[in-house]
Amino acid sequence: DRNMHYLGREYMYYKRWNECIDTLICHLNLKTATWKDERCASMRFIARCYQNLNRYDEARMWLDKAMLEAPYLRDPFVERALLEYRNNNFKEVKKYCLKALEITSHEKTYINEVFSWDYTIYDLLSLAYFYENNMEEALKYVDIALKVNTDSINQERLLKNKEIIQENLN
Repeated sequence: DRNMHYLGREYMYYKRWNECIDTLICHLNLKTATWKDERCASMRFIARCYQNLNRYDEARMWLDKAMLEAPYLRDPFVERALLEYRNNNFKEVKKYCLKALEITSHEKTYINEVFSWDYTIYDLLSLAYFYENNMEEALKYVDIALKVNTDSINQERLLKNKEIIQENLN
């Protein structure tokens, strides 16, 4: 089952979307595929493939399954927030980011995504609040993102975002 998961993941890395989907569905149907974190990852990878195929409803369905499979992991919630951001569904961005933040225990395995524990959630929240014209909340979350971020490239963008938010506050 682990090798089936790895094969599906490789198909995803090589942008072989349909082969990835088929392989990971096979992974999920194996009786020995019982590790919830890995099953959740397979579901998230299927959702990514559907996003790349512009099939957003199926992507949402698989991310919902991933959340149910491993509700203790932030990863599917953040991936759902990212999907909703790409589709300008800012209310949903906030919903899934705030749910992700409720998860405070970080399961440290190879299968976790860095973006679930870095500045990304706060960045998404600041953007969602900005586009909903709630500058106070946008400022609050961009400040947290700036504090949490360690990447100089993103720091520049976050500082520019903060400047724009502050201009809109005045």
